[in-house]
Amino acid sequence: MGLVRLAAVAVGAALVVAGCADADARAAIPTNEADLSSLASFGTAAPAGAGPTLAPLTPTDPSRLPADEAAAIDALGAVASPLFPLAGHAHGHGATGQAESHALTAAQQSEFDRQWQTAAAAVSGLDSIEEATAAGYTQASFTAPGVGVHWVKWSLIDRPFDPATPSMLLFDPRSEPPALAGFSYWIRSGAEPTGFAGPNDTWHQHSGLCVANGWVDREDVADASDCAGSYFGGRDLWMLHAWVVPEWRNRWGEFATTNPLLCPPVASTPDLSRCPEPGA
Repeated sequence: MGLVRLAAVAVGAALVVAGCADADARAAIPTNEADLSSLASFGTAAPAGAGPTLAPLTPTDPSRLPADEAAAIDALGAVASPLFPLAGHAHGHGATGQAESHALTAAQQSEFDRQWQTAAAAVSGLDSIEEATAAGYTQASFTAPGVGVHWVKWSLIDRPFDPATPSMLLFDPRSEPPALAGFSYWIRSGAEPTGFAGPNDTWHQHSGLCVANGWVDREDVADASDCAGSYFGGRDLWMLHAWVVPEWRNRWGEFATTNPLLCPPVASTPDLSRCPEPGA
């Protein structure tokens, strides 16, 4: 919703959104826990030993979404853009390492500080699974190296940028209870959104998203006919990770795609489940 070597992952997992007007289509996905290994996870399929999930895995249950959130997915799908060519686009979570940083003008710095403080002030009301659920967010992925588990509030994706209301929350499931690590802003826009002041908030995109019952099934799906759920091409979807939680300050940058604090240890982790090499 990036974050792994997507080209190497058989079922690319990207951030979610998309909608189908047919409610029955949302239920047309695997119907038992054994089949869940085929689902994507905003970056990677759930690896063995990857740690606990943040909630009971019920992506096959259409009732897991509040009615207004299911309707928001349908509305997004109704205006779904086509799949964009992958070549030449900043795509997914594959990049890692230090983010590019530029000096801000005095005016930009003042506005950025205000926006960042606004975002940071919202953390205390969203930093537990209970608070996230009460606020309308739903788990939408397995763990993705360097990013965590995505919880999405679909009804916020088609709204203007607001530092205090991210459409996505990034949780680390390895702790007990799971810890909020960062915000992710996901916005539908015909061009890269105007977000935080200055040039450092570089947004990325995910394409060919197939979503079922608010759960990310697959990424890089060619068209809606290959999606048993809600489909969104992705050309007008933009995403930004913002590491606003003080305990998860990202040494790679405030808007780096991945956070090294969320990368699993190299020694005990299969290649497929690791963060990409810095700069990859």
